[in-house]
Amino acid sequence: MERDTKTKILDAAAQLLRDKGLSGTTTREIARAAGLSDAAIYSHFKSRGELFKALIPVSLVDYKGSAEAFLKRVGQGTVKGNLKFLMKLARDFFQDASPKIALILVEPELFSDLGARPISPEKSNKAETFMADYIRAEQRMGRINEDADAAAIGMILLATAFYEGFTAGLLGTAFTAQRPSSADEIIDALVVGLAPTKEGGQQKK
Repeated sequence: MERDTKTKILDAAAQLLRDKGLSGTTTREIARAAGLSDAAIYSHFKSRGELFKALIPVSLVDYKGSAEAFLKRVGQGTVKGNLKFLMKLARDFFQDASPKIALILVEPELFSDLGARPISPEKSNKAETFMADYIRAEQRMGRINEDADAAAIGMILLATAFYEGFTAGLLGTAFTAQRPSSADEIIDALVVGLAPTKEGGQQKK
Protein backbone atom coordinates (compact mmCIF):
# COMPACT_ATOMS: atom_id res chain seq x y z
CA MET A 1 0.00 0.00 0.00
CA GLU A 2 1.30 3.43 -0.88
CA ARG A 3 2.23 5.51 2.11
CA ASP A 4 -0.24 8.26 3.02
CA THR A 5 0.64 11.76 1.90
CA LYS A 6 1.39 13.12 5.37
CA THR A 7 3.92 10.35 6.02
CA LYS A 8 5.58 11.02 2.66
CA ILE A 9 5.92 14.70 3.56
CA LEU A 10 7.43 13.95 6.97
CA ASP A 11 9.85 11.39 5.54
CA ALA A 12 10.97 13.81 2.83
CA ALA A 13 11.45 16.62 5.35
CA ALA A 14 13.45 14.40 7.69
CA GLN A 15 15.77 13.29 4.89
CA LEU A 16 16.32 16.87 3.68
CA LEU A 17 17.11 18.00 7.21
CA ARG A 18 19.73 15.27 7.54
CA ASP A 19 21.26 16.11 4.16
CA LYS A 20 20.95 19.89 3.92
CA GLY A 21 20.18 21.18 7.40
CA LEU A 22 17.49 23.68 8.37
CA SER A 23 18.41 26.39 5.87
CA GLY A 24 18.23 23.95 2.95
CA THR A 25 14.86 22.50 3.89
CA THR A 26 12.21 24.74 2.36
CA THR A 27 8.61 23.71 1.83
CA ARG A 28 9.24 23.79 -1.91
CA GLU A 29 12.16 21.36 -1.56
CA ILE A 30 10.10 19.13 0.73
CA ALA A 31 7.25 19.02 -1.78
CA ARG A 32 9.66 18.23 -4.61
CA ALA A 33 11.33 15.42 -2.62
CA ALA A 34 7.93 13.95 -1.74
CA GLY A 35 6.71 14.19 -5.35
CA LEU A 36 3.94 16.61 -4.41
CA SER A 37 2.83 20.15 -5.18
CA ASP A 38 3.62 23.04 -2.82
CA ALA A 39 -0.08 23.29 -2.04
CA ALA A 40 -0.13 19.69 -0.81
CA ILE A 41 2.21 20.61 2.03
CA TYR A 42 -0.14 23.28 3.36
CA SER A 43 -3.15 21.01 3.15
CA HIS A 44 -1.56 18.94 5.92
CA PHE A 45 0.51 21.51 7.82
CA LYS A 46 -0.23 25.19 8.45
CA SER A 47 3.43 26.16 8.33
CA ARG A 48 6.97 24.81 8.05
CA GLY A 49 7.23 25.19 11.82
CA GLU A 50 4.21 22.94 12.39
CA LEU A 51 5.69 20.40 9.99
CA PHE A 52 8.99 20.38 11.89
CA LYS A 53 7.17 20.09 15.21
CA ALA A 54 5.64 16.82 14.01
CA LEU A 55 9.13 15.43 13.44
CA ILE A 56 10.43 16.05 16.94
CA PRO A 57 10.31 13.36 19.63
CA VAL A 58 8.87 14.37 22.99
CA SER A 59 12.08 13.94 24.95
CA LEU A 60 15.34 12.01 24.99
CA VAL A 61 13.98 9.79 27.75
CA ASP A 62 11.17 8.66 25.43
CA TYR A 63 13.29 8.60 22.27
CA LYS A 64 13.01 5.08 20.82
CA GLY A 65 12.44 3.78 24.35
CA SER A 66 15.91 5.00 25.21
CA ALA A 67 15.85 4.94 29.01
CA GLU A 68 14.36 1.46 29.28
CA ALA A 69 16.49 0.00 26.47
CA PHE A 70 19.72 1.53 27.69
CA LEU A 71 19.40 0.51 31.33
CA LYS A 72 19.02 -3.10 30.17
CA ARG A 73 22.66 -2.86 29.05
CA VAL A 74 23.92 -2.65 32.63
CA GLY A 75 26.47 -5.43 33.11
CA GLN A 76 26.28 -6.38 29.42
CA GLY A 77 28.99 -5.86 26.81
CA THR A 78 31.61 -3.26 27.70
CA VAL A 79 31.19 0.05 29.47
CA LYS A 80 32.93 1.81 26.58
CA GLY A 81 30.61 0.21 24.03
CA ASN A 82 27.55 1.09 26.09
CA LEU A 83 28.60 4.71 26.48
CA LYS A 84 29.19 4.99 22.74
CA PHE A 85 25.71 3.55 22.14
CA LEU A 86 24.27 6.13 24.53
CA MET A 87 26.20 8.94 22.87
CA LYS A 88 24.86 7.97 19.43
CA LEU A 89 21.32 7.71 20.79
CA ALA A 90 21.51 11.19 22.33
CA ARG A 91 23.25 12.67 19.28
CA ASP A 92 20.53 11.29 16.97
CA PHE A 93 17.86 12.77 19.23
CA PHE A 94 19.42 16.23 19.20
CA GLN A 95 19.89 16.04 15.44
CA ASP A 96 16.18 15.29 15.03
CA ALA A 97 15.27 18.03 17.53
CA SER A 98 17.57 20.71 16.08
CA PRO A 99 15.08 22.22 13.58
CA LYS A 100 12.59 22.95 16.32
CA ILE A 101 15.29 24.30 18.61
CA ALA A 102 16.43 26.63 15.83
CA LEU A 103 12.88 27.78 15.09
CA ILE A 104 12.29 28.54 18.77
CA LEU A 105 15.42 30.69 18.87
CA VAL A 106 14.32 32.87 15.95
CA GLU A 107 10.54 32.98 16.52
CA PRO A 108 9.52 35.14 19.53
CA GLU A 109 6.10 33.50 19.69
CA LEU A 110 7.58 30.02 19.94
CA PHE A 111 10.33 31.16 22.31
CA SER A 112 7.77 32.43 24.82
CA ASP A 113 5.78 29.18 24.68
CA LEU A 114 7.56 27.09 27.32
CA GLY A 115 5.32 24.10 26.64
CA ALA A 116 6.51 23.95 23.03
CA ARG A 117 10.16 23.60 23.87
CA PRO A 118 11.64 20.17 23.04
CA ILE A 119 14.22 20.40 25.83
CA SER A 120 12.60 21.85 28.93
CA PRO A 121 14.51 21.82 32.24
CA GLU A 122 12.33 18.93 33.42
CA LYS A 123 13.02 16.81 30.33
CA SER A 124 16.73 17.63 30.44
CA ASN A 125 16.90 16.60 34.08
CA LYS A 126 15.26 13.26 33.25
CA ALA A 127 17.83 12.62 30.53
CA GLU A 128 20.72 13.45 32.86
CA THR A 129 19.15 11.23 35.53
CA PHE A 130 18.91 8.11 33.41
CA MET A 131 22.48 8.58 32.19
CA ALA A 132 23.66 8.91 35.80
CA ASP A 133 21.51 5.91 36.77
CA TYR A 134 23.40 3.79 34.25
CA ILE A 135 26.77 4.91 35.65
CA ARG A 136 25.69 4.18 39.23
CA ALA A 137 24.36 0.76 38.28
CA GLU A 138 27.70 -0.14 36.70
CA GLN A 139 29.47 1.21 39.79
CA ARG A 140 27.46 -1.18 41.95
CA MET A 141 28.56 -4.04 39.71
CA GLY A 142 32.20 -3.01 40.05
CA ARG A 143 32.59 -2.15 36.37
CA ILE A 144 33.12 1.59 36.97
CA ASN A 145 35.25 3.33 39.59
CA GLU A 146 33.02 3.90 42.61
CA ASP A 147 34.53 7.37 43.13
CA ALA A 148 33.47 8.59 39.68
CA ASP A 149 30.91 11.41 39.67
CA ALA A 150 27.96 9.84 37.82
CA ALA A 151 26.06 13.12 37.42
CA ALA A 152 29.08 14.94 35.97
CA ILE A 153 29.77 12.13 33.51
CA GLY A 154 26.15 12.20 32.37
CA MET A 155 26.40 15.95 31.82
CA ILE A 156 29.59 15.58 29.75
CA LEU A 157 27.94 12.97 27.52
CA LEU A 158 24.76 15.02 27.14
CA ALA A 159 26.63 18.24 26.34
CA THR A 160 28.81 16.55 23.71
CA ALA A 161 25.80 14.84 22.11
CA PHE A 162 23.91 18.14 22.03
CA TYR A 163 26.74 20.00 20.33
CA GLU A 164 27.33 17.37 17.66
CA GLY A 165 23.66 16.55 17.06
CA PHE A 166 22.56 20.18 16.92
CA THR A 167 25.39 21.10 14.55
CA ALA A 168 24.59 18.21 12.22
CA GLY A 169 20.88 19.00 12.22
CA LEU A 170 21.36 22.71 11.67
CA LEU A 171 24.12 22.65 9.06
CA GLY A 172 23.53 19.27 7.43
CA THR A 173 25.60 16.12 7.28
CA ALA A 174 27.50 17.31 4.20
CA PHE A 175 29.08 20.04 6.34
CA THR A 176 29.61 18.01 9.49
CA ALA A 177 31.17 15.14 7.53
CA GLN A 178 34.18 17.42 7.04
CA ARG A 179 34.59 17.68 10.81
CA PRO A 180 35.47 14.45 12.64
CA SER A 181 33.30 13.57 15.63
CA SER A 182 34.91 14.06 19.02
CA ALA A 183 32.48 11.71 20.79
CA ASP A 184 34.62 8.57 20.56
CA GLU A 185 37.73 10.40 21.76
CA ILE A 186 35.84 11.86 24.72
CA ILE A 187 34.50 8.46 25.72
CA ASP A 188 37.92 6.86 25.29
CA ALA A 189 39.34 9.50 27.65
CA LEU A 190 36.50 9.10 30.14
CA VAL A 191 36.85 5.33 30.30
CA VAL A 192 40.46 5.63 31.46
CA GLY A 193 39.28 7.52 34.53
CA LEU A 194 36.21 5.33 35.00
CA ALA A 195 38.17 2.07 35.26
CA PRO A 196 37.44 0.33 38.58
CA THR A 197 40.21 0.27 41.16
CA LYS A 198 41.84 -2.60 42.96
CA GLU A 199 42.30 -2.53 46.69
CA GLY A 200 44.97 0.03 47.47
CA GLY A 201 43.63 2.58 45.02
CA GLN A 202 45.36 1.45 41.81
CA GLN A 203 43.27 1.19 38.69
CA LYS A 204 42.72 -2.23 37.17
CA LYS A 205 44.44 -2.80 33.87
